[in-house]
Amino acid sequence: MRRTNETSQFIEHPEVDADGDNWLQMSHRVYRNLDEIFAGEYEGLTYEEVASRHQDEAFLRKVDKIGYRYPRGESYYDIISRLDPLVHELESYHEPILIVSHQAVLRMMYAYFKGSDRMDAPRISIPLHTVIKLTYNGWAQCCEEQVYLGPDVPKNEQST
Repeated sequence: MRRTNETSQFIEHPEVDADGDNWLQMSHRVYRNLDEIFAGEYEGLTYEEVASRHQDEAFLRKVDKIGYRYPRGESYYDIISRLDPLVHELESYHEPILIVSHQAVLRMMYAYFKGSDRMDAPRISIPLHTVIKLTYNGWAQCCEEQVYLGPDVPKNEQST
């Protein structure tokens, strides 16, 4: 959560006077459900380090990315389970929501809100340094806008 807190610290939280009541826009909330996938014994290692030190585990993850559970860690199915109550809460909100999180979590939430198959979710590309705005038109269609915030990131450093 450290990186998401560092990212979100730059978001302003202006107060608005609404009929004599002060209302804080974009109030900061921390939801532990949005934590990155827990890599268990491999926490802190890059994918490249896991692949070079534990070829068998890297192969299992590649074959079944959604079902693969890191040793003493989590799988994408675990992320789905922990996001479920949060998604139901978010769907009840009537104001815009900004979610700052990590790749695995953002992939699952994006797939849910876009109506994508969850089996495809672990391979969805979520661009770094980008705000993805999803807006519903009142029916079933979801409109998407992407705003790149920079800096320039070489393609080989994009999400894995």
